[in-house]
Amino acid sequence: MQKYLSIEDFIESQDPEITALLWSLRHTILNAHPKMKERFMFNTAMFGVKNELCYFVIMKKNSGVEVGFHRGFQMSNIQGLLEAKKRQFIQSVSFKNAEDLQEKLAAFKEILQEAIILDEINDKSIFSEILQKGRKK
Repeated sequence: MQKYLSIEDFIESQDPEITALLWSLRHTILNAHPKMKERFMFNTAMFGVKNELCYFVIMKKNSGVEVGFHRGFQMSNIQGLLEAKKRQFIQSVSFKNAEDLQEKLAAFKEILQEAIILDEINDKSIFSEILQKGRKK
């Protein structure tokens, strides 16, 4: 697996169609909240206000980009875009290209806002909560 130095390095090293999609997603996520921050951890772009609330990764064979929401299992999914994909906590939205993002943009922004609210009302990251619950057993 290739190691990237930054989010920009990660984005620019992708195929042109994926690069355009990643730049658009990054812009949309960063502009969803005035205190939105980004970090590059585990070779992945992570975004959050208080804690990490979402990330994006390239889907297999450059077939698009997946935006995973750490508290996806707590989200309403009234837009019908979130997929669990056999995961217990994380749910995600997949995009094939920049046009697909434009078609889903309004619903995606609603999902982002719900994720931000969940991030703001929970003091700890979901990973901290899961670890704590595991230790209490």
